[in-house]
Amino acid sequence: MEYIISVAAGLIAGIAGVCLVEMICKSRRRRKKKDKFEFSKSILLAVLATYFVGIVVGIKIVLVDTTQLGVLLVYIGTPTTIAIGFYAWKAKAENIVKIKQANPAETEGVPIDLNNITP
Repeated sequence: MEYIISVAAGLIAGIAGVCLVEMICKSRRRRKKKDKFEFSKSILLAVLATYFVGIVVGIKIVLVDTTQLGVLLVYIGTPTTIAIGFYAWKAKAENIVKIKQANPAETEGVPIDLNNITP
């Protein structure tokens, strides 16, 4: 059991480390050009930060009382799924508009209906 927890903690720490290094590299590149503040990315970042904190706290709780595993999974999974799904839908809508603007000849007869975007 301790081995599995150590592997999970190592994976989480490794992923967090890679993301941190990538964010640092991107921030250095962005300093050269001014980007506008994106509220949706900050919300997604806050939800994912809460997700990782919840995992650490939840593992400690589940080790004490294993019947709380289902509650932990619902607590962490629901908001994370909603936030990631919303962000993916928003990015898809923005990309459709960008593609239409970048390729006017190829997308001439294709209407853009942002109200009916389906996955």
